[in-house]
Amino acid sequence: MGHQDPGASVTTDTLLLASALRTASGSVIVDLGCGSGSAALYSSTLNPGCRWIGLDIRYNPLKLMMASGDLQGTPVDISAVCCSVETVPLAFSECIADAVILNPPYGRTGSVRRSPQAERDRSRSGSGLLLYHFIRGAAHLLVRGGQFLIINRPSSLAEIMLGCRALGIKPVAIQPVGSPEKRAELIILLGRKGSSEELKILPQTEAESLIRSAQDNTK
Repeated sequence: MGHQDPGASVTTDTLLLASALRTASGSVIVDLGCGSGSAALYSSTLNPGCRWIGLDIRYNPLKLMMASGDLQGTPVDISAVCCSVETVPLAFSECIADAVILNPPYGRTGSVRRSPQAERDRSRSGSGLLLYHFIRGAAHLLVRGGQFLIINRPSSLAEIMLGCRALGIKPVAIQPVGSPEKRAELIILLGRKGSSEELKILPQTEAESLIRSAQDNTK
């Protein structure tokens, strides 16, 4: 799970993140840590007419994203930016995005097995402040009322909630993912910048059902 490596198959968490977004045509959407762009490219088919910006620190996956976008059957307006999430507040103007989607690394440096490929290491784990930097970048980019959409492990929920509240993003919905008879495997959190909505905890649902429902709603 986590970011996509060049040539990797689309993972369940990528499909879940892509399926959860619903925004109006003409919106500007940023995929922070986009990897090879699987989430943005798939979600563009569910949210037509939007402008997409994929941001990642790794150049090779960005090249693959642009090539995949050119080959996609339906044209998609997508741009690639190579920079780190830490530098987003310096590299971008404030309030340019109507929505930001993010699938940060789930592990912390030293807590997961290292890969001989440096790019894959970056997709699997990061420093203890990396999740905060992702949320800070999203808060900087979002317009007031803009959507913040993140997928991660349930163990990161408290950290995500604290980061959102500290940076002006109000969590408005949490979707636990997994069999209702078992512990949640993932959580999807929807937030809105500057919102006063009440937080809703949605019923735990299996990943396949959520993805299928999103597809059915676009037919």
